[in-house]
Amino acid sequence: MKRYLLLLLLALPVSTAADGTTLELPSSSHHIRVKILSTKSVVRVSCPVEFHYGLRSGGITHASVEALKIRASGSSLIVGTKRIQGDVIVAPSSHESLVINGRRYRGTLLFHPLGNSRVEVVEYMRMSEYLFGVLPKEVDPKWHLEALKAQAVVSRSYALASKRARAKERYDVTSTVLDQVYGGQESESPETTRAVLETKNYVLLDMADKPVRAFFHAACGGMTERPESVWQLDPSADIYGVCEDKEFCSTYPMQRWTLTLSYSVLRERLRRAGVRLKNIKSVEIHQKSPSGRAQIFLIQTSKGEIHIAGNRFRLALGPEALRSTFITDVDRGKKSVTFKGLGWGHGVGLCQWGAKGRAEAGQKYQQILLAYYPKARVVPL
Repeated sequence: MKRYLLLLLLALPVSTAADGTTLELPSSSHHIRVKILSTKSVVRVSCPVEFHYGLRSGGITHASVEALKIRASGSSLIVGTKRIQGDVIVAPSSHESLVINGRRYRGTLLFHPLGNSRVEVVEYMRMSEYLFGVLPKEVDPKWHLEALKAQAVVSRSYALASKRARAKERYDVTSTVLDQVYGGQESESPETTRAVLETKNYVLLDMADKPVRAFFHAACGGMTERPESVWQLDPSADIYGVCEDKEFCSTYPMQRWTLTLSYSVLRERLRRAGVRLKNIKSVEIHQKSPSGRAQIFLIQTSKGEIHIAGNRFRLALGPEALRSTFITDVDRGKKSVTFKGLGWGHGVGLCQWGAKGRAEAGQKYQQILLAYYPKARVVPL
């Protein structure tokens, strides 16, 4: 197996400079590919030391000590004053970070022209360094260390599961809430870095010994949710449980929330999400999940009624507006509807504020994790 991997690495194309500098993209199990940009704008690249760039397919490597502007033009890249066809690797000549539009990144960058004058930037980096930039964006570094450790294991597990699922795609994760928020080196904090290092290689494994795509959310509102109640997922390999968490996440400052929308605004938001309706007369919860969340909404219109899945309804209204589907009351007026609810997020997996409360109550990170993923194992990979 080791001989096969060595031959595979030797066969990868590299760019070589006259001074012997080579450019290649890391491809070991310890690395991850993070999409940090997809834009039509100019991307400004700089570095405190000399850095290099060249075609991914191989050939001459160019060196620069000055900032470079990179943009897409049609299906090509304009790097400085050079028009280049194909993917371009950019890497520093030492352990200094590259600076992209004023933000520092530790890894090697791949610029990929998408066509239509759009460029995608993917950072290739070590998993640990990726997590250094994730944790401070997902939890408060001032929280108890055991809560930070729990988040580190969850984020590592999620990333590894995504890497496995997207092996044939151009990247493993995005840097947004679509996966996990990642802010590069600029966002790193000593406390969260410590949590990553002290849980090094620890992951959640499912019953088939595969890394768990460990979902998490801000606050469950007192009860977590099973994934099949939110998304159309196969529950057969489920490692989640419904966890009562009132004792631990009740300190969340926005635990209770209220949202009022006019029927016209509600109709427009649903239309933008692909749900076309006639005039709305009322909204109600048609079916609840075992945890008490709205699983199906029933909307009465001037042309009849329509059923919408709870998570789709929430995303259509905006997850910042309808903070969860854990709705305690629906007040239907003639021209508007008011929702009252608990928590923030989909409710599946780790409740971050619950983890905080559990850590403050003396629970270790392994105990915290098994409360939310009771059928998983917390082991070093």
